[in-house]
Amino acid sequence: MNRTLIVTHTTDRHRQPLACVENLPGEGAEFSAAQLRRLAAGLQAIADECDRGAGVVIKETATYDLDALQQQNPFVAYRAEICGGYSTAFRLAALVCHLYNGYAHGVRLDNLLANADARHARIALELMAWYASHGENCPEFMALARELAHRAEVAQ
Repeated sequence: MNRTLIVTHTTDRHRQPLACVENLPGEGAEFSAAQLRRLAAGLQAIADECDRGAGVVIKETATYDLDALQQQNPFVAYRAEICGGYSTAFRLAALVCHLYNGYAHGVRLDNLLANADARHARIALELMAWYASHGENCPEFMALARELAHRAEVAQ
């Protein structure tokens, strides 16, 4: 399977974001589970770009590296969302602090997941999954968690 997807971000006739994928495998393509996960990660990244309005102002072409997308650390990839300063971002930041020190930083997952849109709910799940796999051995997680915990202490 090709390890990159080449996509032209443009709009449909209703001026809604549209992604034209140039090099998807054709009919009868065979995939292993790992290849399907790489393709799914690439398609999810393309969908996220469409949600952000890629191609609405000007048509643009992008290349998505499937191997890099699958291995992306969510604590790095979603730092802007976690530190965003809006209500769901505060809940994501609380989740990161809870993973860092659950005793000092309680979190209400029901509140986070019930009030988050699909994208932010997926971010929360990716953060938890990454933490489950890497824990405190992830330096990017530890740095972000310490920063957020310090901010919470200063705010009180």
